Amino acid sequence: MEKCSHGADPKSCGEDPKSCQGCDPAHHEPDKDQEERELARTLKQIRHKLVVMSGKGGVGKSSVAVSLALALARRGKKVGLMDVDLHGPNVLRMLGLKQPMDLTHAQFDLPPDLFDTLRVISIEVLMRDRDMAVIWRGPLKHQLIRQFLSEVQWGNLDYLVVDSPPGTGDEPMSVAQTIPDAVAIVVTTPQEISLADVRKSLNFCEKINMKVVGIVENMSGYACPHCGKDLPLFKSGGGLKTAQAAKVPFLGALPFDPAVVEASDQGKLMQVKEADSPFFQALKPIVEYILETLPATPAVTREPGVMKFALPVEDGKLTDKFGHASHFAIFKVKDGAIGPKELIPSPPHEPGGIPEWLDDLGVTHIIAGTLGEKAQGLLTKKGIEVVAGAPLEAPEVLVEKYLKKTLATSPREHPASCGCGQG
Repeated sequence: MEKCSHGADPKSCGEDPKSCQGCDPAHHEPDKDQEERELARTLKQIRHKLVVMSGKGGVGKSSVAVSLALALARRGKKVGLMDVDLHGPNVLRMLGLKQPMDLTHAQFDLPPDLFDTLRVISIEVLMRDRDMAVIWRGPLKHQLIRQFLSEVQWGNLDYLVVDSPPGTGDEPMSVAQTIPDAVAIVVTTPQEISLADVRKSLNFCEKINMKVVGIVENMSGYACPHCGKDLPLFKSGGGLKTAQAAKVPFLGALPFDPAVVEASDQGKLMQVKEADSPFFQALKPIVEYILETLPATPAVTREPGVMKFALPVEDGKLTDKFGHASHFAIFKVKDGAIGPKELIPSPPHEPGGIPEWLDDLGVTHIIAGTLGEKAQGLLTKKGIEVVAGAPLEAPEVLVEKYLKKTLATSPREHPASCGCGQG
C-alpha cells in the first residue's frame, strides 16, 4: 500500500520490472519487525476471530458471513468484517458499499445503528475496476491478508468475521498461519455432494489445529409463499448428521429466503429487517450461541497485584511530546520489583487514540512530561493514574523514583507542537 517513489502504480510496482524502471521490488517490503509488532498489536485488540469457510462454492457462505457480522454489530458488539475471498469478493457489493470514508480505519458510510460498531475491508477497495480479475499466486495473497490485519487500524474488536473463499487453499491457510487463535464456522447445504466437501474442510481444520465452532446448514428449506409449507430444496438434515459424525456442534439450519437473495444482489442487505426475514430469524439462535460460547469480554485485562507503567520516550529519555513520541517505554512492577523495559512504537495519531491504546495494553500508571488536561481526564476515567510534570530523565529512573516516592514534578506549559490535540 506504500507509494512508489518512482511514480509507478503501487498495486503493480515490484510485480513486473517493466512497470517501474530502476525500482528494486524489495523496496516496497515493509520492515519485517515493525510489521510483526503491528500484527501482534492488532490481534491482541481482537477478542474473537471467526473464519467463515465452506468446502465448496455456491453454499451461501458470504451471505452467512455478512449476515453474522451485521447481527453481531446490531447487538452493540464491535465487529470487523474482512473479505479474503480475493478472487471473488462479494462483501462490499452485498452491503452496497463503494468508497470508504477512511480506508485506514476500514470506515464506510454506514447507517447510524452500524456506524460505530462495524468495520469492513475487502480487496475491492483497492481495485480501480471491480470487474477486473485478480490473478495472484499464494505469496501475494498471503501478504495482502497480513496487510489487512497489520495496516488497517481496527481498534478494539469483539469479533473479527473473516469471509474465506471456498475450499482449503491459500487464503484459509494464510489466515490460519497469521491468526493462530482463529476459529472456524463451516457452512454447507444439505445435499451429499456439499457434505463430502465439508468433511474435507473439517479435516483441514483438524490438521492445522483450528477449532471448529460448528456447522451451519444453509438453504435447508423454503417456506412456500402460498401455503406456508416448508419445502426442502436439497433434502434436509445432512448438516446435523455430518456434525454428529464429526463430533462438532451443529449451530442451526438457515432457510432459503428470496428477500435476502434479492437484497444481496441489489446491495441492500443492511436494509433487510430481521423481524421480517425467516433467514435472520433462524440466524438469531446461532448468534446467541456465539455470544454465549465466545463472549465479548475485554481483550486485555489488568493483572491483579501488578502495576504497569507507560512513559513516552525519545532517544532513551522521557519526552514532553506525549502525542508524538516515537515509542512508549513499558514496565511491569510486581512485589516492588521492576521488570525489564519493553519499547513499543506509538500507534498512529488520532484524537483520544493514545489513551484508548494505553488502556488496551492494561496500563495502570502514566508518567509524562507535559500532558493536556483533556488527555489526563481521559486517562483518569479509564482508571489510569497520571503523573505529569516529570523531569526528562531515563524512564527506568523515573519509575524507580516513583516507587521510592522521591519523584519530583514541576508543572510545565503544554507545548502546542505536541500534536496530541489535548491541550
